[in-house]
Amino acid sequence: MGAWGYGIFDDDTAYDYVDEIDNSDNPKEIFKKAFKNAIDADYLEYDDCHAVTVSASYIDSILNGTRPRVDTEDENYFQFIENNKNLDVTDLKTDAVKALEKVISDNSELNELWAANEELYPKWKGNIEELIKRLK
Repeated sequence: MGAWGYGIFDDDTAYDYVDEIDNSDNPKEIFKKAFKNAIDADYLEYDDCHAVTVSASYIDSILNGTRPRVDTEDENYFQFIENNKNLDVTDLKTDAVKALEKVISDNSELNELWAANEELYPKWKGNIEELIKRLK
């Protein structure tokens, strides 16, 4: 696991999705695809988990103005949010919640990896649960 902290953006894989979203002509489709893949999966692989958490964080920021902790080098996230604050993503909230619930389930590679860290697992999971609450 390439993580240095328990936040959504404390992992190299998360920034792969930030780049993909930043360079997309249709970011809403990326969000939608991430959620659908997760909901349809029997077991959620590591990369797919990050696609969900990052996409859900973008939606949370657009809808709720939430400012997650991101690397100072990656101010692109906040620029994207500013440039897309009128992007209508309300229809994705339900799928985002379902996909996030899958990320913290027993059928998730990311959840399994975090569960092995007794100290930080509750913080990581709590972070995802707070995101779920904001999107409900």
